[in-house]
Amino acid sequence: MENYDVLLSYFKHIKGAPLEAAEMQEITSYFGKRSYKKKTLLMRAGEANTKHYYIEKGLLRLYIIDQSGKEFNILFASERQWIGDLGTPAETPYYIETVEDSIVYSIAEEDFNVLYKRYIKLAQYIRKSYVFLQKRFVSILSKTAEENYEELVADHPGLIQRLPQYQISSYLGVTPVFLSKILAKRAKKD
Repeated sequence: MENYDVLLSYFKHIKGAPLEAAEMQEITSYFGKRSYKKKTLLMRAGEANTKHYYIEKGLLRLYIIDQSGKEFNILFASERQWIGDLGTPAETPYYIETVEDSIVYSIAEEDFNVLYKRYIKLAQYIRKSYVFLQKRFVSILSKTAEENYEELVADHPGLIQRLPQYQISSYLGVTPVFLSKILAKRAKKD
């Protein structure tokens, strides 16, 4: 039997108490666990989005491609975080790709809804994802690239080390050249 310790630990945390054997069996029956190589697409724009993903190890990105073919990173998710299209099960405008080799649990929308009702605190954790996305969109629209970079460094310092600069520039909505200028300006301050 596959090791689901990380996932079960998450649900134990949500429940606030040890899981019973029946609960562990139910939870693991709903999830699939897979290892993915770097740059593997888990979801493509235009497909019916039917899954949610929880990350045991690695780093994933959610992004869009505009009409000119330019990629825009919407968010990154790493260990112990959820990622997916919150509009499930509709056709998605997003792509999800592994940035690093990753181990990911996936759950179908209908199974997720069962757990969502059973583990009320799961709703609170997922709601945090909605709040993060809302803040992210407001930030994109109202702050400069420099301010968004400083926020990224402050909120997720480990990501800066794990991401190539072109991914960070896409997240900020600027070119890699402009990101280099932001970094040079920041280095002069330090």
